Amino acid sequence: MEKDKSKFKQFWQKFSDTTRELHKTDWIIIGVLVLVYGIFSFINLGSTKNPQTFYEFQNTGDEIVFSVGDTAEGISKIRMFAGDSNGTYDIYYSSDNETYNFAVTVEQTMSFAWDDFEINQDLKYIKLISRQPGTHIGEIQLYDTYGDKVEAISENEKAKLMIDEKDVVPAIISYKNSAYFDEVYFARSAYQYVHGINVMEWVHPPLGKLIQAIPIAIFGMAPFFYRLMGNIAGILMIAVMYALGKTIFKDRRWGFLAAILMMFDNFHFAQSRMGTVDTFLVLFIMLSALYMFKYITLEKKEPLKKKFINLGLSGLFIGCAISTKWTGLYAGLALAIAFFVDLFFKYFYKKRQTKNDKKELLTIIGYCVLVFVFIPAIIYFASYLLFPRVYPEEVHSISDVFRQMGWMFDYHSGLQEGHDFSSVWYTWPIMQRPVWYYGGYLGTTMRGTIVGIGNPAIWWFGIIASIFALIMSLMKRNKEESYVVLFILCTWLPYMFIGRAMFMYHFFPTLPFLMLAVVAFVKFICEKMKNNSFMVFYIAVVIFLFSYFYPAVSGLLVSRTYLDTLRWFSTWFF
Repeated sequence: MEKDKSKFKQFWQKFSDTTRELHKTDWIIIGVLVLVYGIFSFINLGSTKNPQTFYEFQNTGDEIVFSVGDTAEGISKIRMFAGDSNGTYDIYYSSDNETYNFAVTVEQTMSFAWDDFEINQDLKYIKLISRQPGTHIGEIQLYDTYGDKVEAISENEKAKLMIDEKDVVPAIISYKNSAYFDEVYFARSAYQYVHGINVMEWVHPPLGKLIQAIPIAIFGMAPFFYRLMGNIAGILMIAVMYALGKTIFKDRRWGFLAAILMMFDNFHFAQSRMGTVDTFLVLFIMLSALYMFKYITLEKKEPLKKKFINLGLSGLFIGCAISTKWTGLYAGLALAIAFFVDLFFKYFYKKRQTKNDKKELLTIIGYCVLVFVFIPAIIYFASYLLFPRVYPEEVHSISDVFRQMGWMFDYHSGLQEGHDFSSVWYTWPIMQRPVWYYGGYLGTTMRGTIVGIGNPAIWWFGIIASIFALIMSLMKRNKEESYVVLFILCTWLPYMFIGRAMFMYHFFPTLPFLMLAVVAFVKFICEKMKNNSFMVFYIAVVIFLFSYFYPAVSGLLVSRTYLDTLRWFSTWFF
C-alpha cells in the first residue's frame, strides 16, 4: 500500500512541474485537451453543402416561371435559399400559365439562409416577379400538401440556376444549414471578399473576415466552412490558455486548470462555433498577453535576442487583434502599462544606470516602437490595401484607410439604437442579459437554441476570484495577480465610457483573464488546504454545469420543458 502511495506521489510530483516553460509532458497534455475539445466542438458545426450558384434579378419586374409535375396535388410551400444580396419579390401561381393569382410577397432579410413560404394552392405554374434589381436566389424546392418534394421545371432560361442543386436542399431548416445572428454580416462579407464584391460589414477592420474567407475560397460558401476558422481559433484558445496558466503561475496544475476552464465554458463554446470574428480577436489578445508576460519575467541579464522575440510576438499579435476589432486597443493599453512598469523597476527603481543600461534601454524602446507601432500599422493598412473592395468606398491608399476609419468611428459613436438583448457593462459578469443568437423548432415540443451564456461556476466564481486577485495585487504586489487584474480592468472598464448599445459578448476579451483570476484563487485555496481536493471538486462542478447548459449553447434539439429549467432568471430569454 505504501509503495502504491509512493508511486502516486511520484506521478503527482512529475505532473506538478513548477517551471514557466512548456516541456514534453505539457505538450502531451495540451494535445489531449485540444483533441478532446476539438472532437466535440466539430459535432454539428454546420453543413458542408449549400447552393453555390445564384440567380440575380437584373431589373425591376423580371419574371421567372416554373411548372410542376402532373402528379402534384397542390403545393403547400416553397423553400428558398437567399444569397448574398437581399431584396423583395412577389410569388404568383396559375393553373394555365396565363392567368396568375398573387400568393405572397417575399422580403429577404437574411443572407445565405433557407426560408419557407406558404402557398397552399392547387397550381401548375409558379411565377416570381422582382420588385427591385439585385436580389440573389440560390435554390428553390416545392412541397406538396403531404410535405413531399415536388419537382420544379424551369419554363425559361433564367430559372435553371434556381433548380440546379437539388441535393443540397435540407430536410429541416436550422443553424446547421443557414446563417444566423451576425453571420449575416461577417460570413457574408468574407464571401464578398472572395468574390471581389463591395463588402457589407465595414464597421470593423478586415483581418478577421479575411481569415474567415480562407476556407470559403477553397471549399465554397457553406456553414461548416465559414465557421471553420473561428472554431479552430476556439480550439487554439485551449492551448494558449494552458500556456498562460503555467507561465503565469509556474505549475503544470494551473495550466491544466486554466485550459479546463476554457474547454468547459459555455459562452466560449457558443461564440467560437459561430461565423463571426470575435474568437480571432480574443485569441490574438491572449497570445499578445502571453508573450508580454514572458518578456516581463525575463531577468535583466537575459540576452536581447530573447527579449526581442517575446516583444516582437506580443506586438505582432496585438497588431492582429486591433486589425480584427478596434477593441483590441484596450488590451494594447494593458500591454503598454505592463511594459513600462517593468521597465521602471528593471532600469530605474533604486538602481543607478550604467552606460550599458542606457544603451539597452534605448534599444528596447526603439525596438518596441517598431513592433508595437509600425508592425501593427502595417498589418492594419495591409489588410485593407491587399483587398480594396470595401463599402462604402473602395480603399486604394493610406488616406482612404484613414477616411474609412473616420466613418467607422462615426458609426460606433453614433450607434444609439436600442436592442432587445443589449446590456450595460457592469452586468456582464453576472450574465444578467445573455444574447439569444438562434432559435429553431421541431414540432410543438422540441426546440433547439443557441444563447451566449457562460458557465455560472466560472463567471460567478470569477467575480469573487477577481476581487481576491485585486486584493492580492494591492497588498502583496504579486506580479502574477497584478498582471491578471490589469488585463481584466483594461479590457472591461473602458466600456463604462461608451454610450452606444452594447452586448454581453463584448466581455469575451476579458473572459480569459477572469478565468486566470479563478486559477489564482483556486491555487490559493489548495495551498492553504495543502492538497488538491478543492481543485478536483471545482472542476467536477464546472464540467457538470457545462453539460447542463450544453443544449442551450449547441442548438441541440431538446424538449421545451428542459430548456425552461435553464432559465434561472426572467432576463434569461432563449
